[in-house]
Amino acid sequence: MVRTLLDEAICPACSARGMEYSAEPIELPFMGTSLETMIRCDKCGYRHTDFVLTSTHAPMRYLHRVATAEDMSVRVVRSGSGTIRIPELGIAIEPGIASEAFVSNIEGILVRVERVLGQMLRDAEDEDGRLRVVELQQTLQRMRDGQAEPVTLILEDPFGNSRILGEGTREEAIPPHEAEHLRTGMQLFDPQGNLVKPN
Repeated sequence: MVRTLLDEAICPACSARGMEYSAEPIELPFMGTSLETMIRCDKCGYRHTDFVLTSTHAPMRYLHRVATAEDMSVRVVRSGSGTIRIPELGIAIEPGIASEAFVSNIEGILVRVERVLGQMLRDAEDEDGRLRVVELQQTLQRMRDGQAEPVTLILEDPFGNSRILGEGTREEAIPPHEAEHLRTGMQLFDPQGNLVKPN
């Protein structure tokens, strides 16, 4: 394990200078060798942990037609740079600065979306917005029961570290001109540890 103190790094929670940084290689199922990184502030206790995959591959897109209840068990491996879309429902899960890698299945993806919809329902300010959220919730439940119209789950990764592992899944290379527009979830810092640009 590598552990060091970044004297000039500024804590995003309390603005104090000095953050502890550590990194340790680990093996992640389905993803291979990764680097677990952590930054921590001694002053306020803020911490952020992430897994950085140590290899990249060609940009890839995976498409799986979700039509039956059996499709709920199809395995989904999403790295921190993976984008998940269900275009028929207008759903997109893009990587952000707090993106984490996970291994789940299609039902697990829908459960994650349902959690967000629950928050949106609580925060909805007009009836049209509430009705749209409730309609999406009902559609997702019908999908889990295998009673909804078929939709396509798309997983795209500019670093090629995500995948859908299921019979009938189609995979294709993403052309470079498309891959450069995908979010990566990476954070770029200057030498003083200040955030320059999230991607």
